[in-house]
Amino acid sequence: MKLRIKGNSLRLRLTRPEVARLSAGEAVEESTEFAPDQVLIYKIRPAEGTDDIRASFGSGVAEVTVAPDRVRQWAASDETGIYVLAGALDIAIEKDFRCLTRPEERFNADVYPHPGDEERGSGAGR
Repeated sequence: MKLRIKGNSLRLRLTRPEVARLSAGEAVEESTEFAPDQVLIYKIRPAEGTDDIRASFGSGVAEVTVAPDRVRQWAASDETGIYVLAGALDIAIEKDFRCLTRPEERFNADVYPHPGDEERGSGAGR
């Protein structure tokens, strides 16, 4: 999972296996260690009773919760992402597409075929 923060926007990009885990009801979590005892943990998890998407931050943990039905619907569709404005925070949860400019990612089966990739119909990387 990739995390991008810019101003009041938060974007999480998930690979195919991560989307599958989230759709199956599991949390997806990553961390970044800035220094010993200084770790940023970011995670996303389905949560019953959640209307759509919510975010929280405390004790070095940024957590996004999503309604399980919404996750399953998104995972089974061709939708790129789920987008919502939660208070002052603009949240995007997206499928991670293959980068067209990095050859090492070209055939990574964990990422989604890029919509602009000419070879996407050939089955490459699927």
